[in-house]
Amino acid sequence: MVAGLRDRSSTLIPLLLVIGVIAWSFIASSGPIQWMDNGVFLADASQGQYFSESLGPLDHPLYQFFITAVFNLFGPHLLSLLNSFLLIPLAWVIYRLATSVGATPRQALLAIVVAILSHAVFWISTKAEVYLLHTLLVMLAYMVHLDTRLRLGVLKKLFIIGVLTGLAAAIHQLTFIVLLPLYAQLLWQHRSRTLITIPGAALGFAVTFPAIIHDLGAGRSLLEIGHRYLIGIPDRAAELNWEGSLFRFDDMWHEKNSVVLLLLSLVGPQVLGLVLPKAPRLRLLWCAAVLNLLFAVSYNVTDRFTFFLPGVVLLSILGILELQALLPKLRAEKLMTASVLCSPVAILLVYSIYASNIIQLPTHTEKLPFRDDIHYFMAPYLPDRSAEAFVRSYELAAPEGALIISDWTPNGALRSAQASGLLKNRTFELCEEVQDITAYLQGPGAYLARTSYCGVIADRFQLDALPVGYAVKAKGTL
Repeated sequence: MVAGLRDRSSTLIPLLLVIGVIAWSFIASSGPIQWMDNGVFLADASQGQYFSESLGPLDHPLYQFFITAVFNLFGPHLLSLLNSFLLIPLAWVIYRLATSVGATPRQALLAIVVAILSHAVFWISTKAEVYLLHTLLVMLAYMVHLDTRLRLGVLKKLFIIGVLTGLAAAIHQLTFIVLLPLYAQLLWQHRSRTLITIPGAALGFAVTFPAIIHDLGAGRSLLEIGHRYLIGIPDRAAELNWEGSLFRFDDMWHEKNSVVLLLLSLVGPQVLGLVLPKAPRLRLLWCAAVLNLLFAVSYNVTDRFTFFLPGVVLLSILGILELQALLPKLRAEKLMTASVLCSPVAILLVYSIYASNIIQLPTHTEKLPFRDDIHYFMAPYLPDRSAEAFVRSYELAAPEGALIISDWTPNGALRSAQASGLLKNRTFELCEEVQDITAYLQGPGAYLARTSYCGVIADRFQLDALPVGYAVKAKGTL
């Protein structure tokens, strides 16, 4: 009985920390008005279109279906909190996965805290983004494979892993990177029986079938559809192709700011997870995590840190186990509890020094109104409502019926605001797509959010500066 009480007391503080960090994510949420892709996801959910029309490289069919359902059932405010809610099942999966590979209940709870407080996971939890649901599914696949407490036969287990693979692949192509070590082991262990994962994957991928049928009707072959979904299509003039951005280790120094942003997710015990473990089960997780890290750090996009979520989760489990092995037993409990707070403490300390103007940190050359890039990207633990402040300014500046022109990032804020009931009866156009501006100049007016990426508008029209953005007028107008 005494031992049982001691065990329960040793898990109490880690459990409270798990509850606390999940609650913190809700508090730090960016709300129903968000920048760029995050705002576009929120806006698209309001359109009521459950299925993707086509299967392109930037489509996320299962996520689109899921967020559309959530929006229709609960509205934009709860949808903006969706990833914070998803931390709850993710925490359970991390716990089951960690205890399946040898962690004690206390260590598993600490691994949850480390994972959630890591920069990438916490940042995504406060935004509308695909990667948290995707991470939940791929972690479930590893859990089903490793958790011996699940009393499933081999074929049933393989079929479930196949379904989870299909579901994850219907959200993001990163699935094929993160689950590669798992499938290598499945083939080694089960040989031909692994083929049962194929019908399971097809079942999980079913939400994409309407898009595939549409693309087949448009004259594409299944091979072309698959290639287009994975990395785009060869014709660069017709559509963005991401093939040239894969494994660009040669360009990492040039894009060092985005690389450093990714490496923030290794601040804390998770960095110890990079030490190659001896146990075969841990090595499987290590291979998946390292492969994910190599892919994400060399993927030549600005937000490469968002592709690192599964790896961060796995390294959090491995790091806690490695830390336990390194620490003296007498002091291990307190030091391990303190270590899980390394990431937010270190990041917020640097941010506070920056905010005090003691140091300068690199920011984007194209600034956004109301947004501090260091706060927005580096310190997700602090609430950021800059997109909402930007939109509120246009509620006052642009009358109903007006046209607001912007590049992709402000466009996400504008569209998500309208999905939430703000900026009614305003029209939004992207700089590169807008055509009939003159008609608005003779009526309610046209406005430009910023000149960045919109040079063509500045060349054709007169821009009168406003507190935020510009009023667009015909050249020569007083």
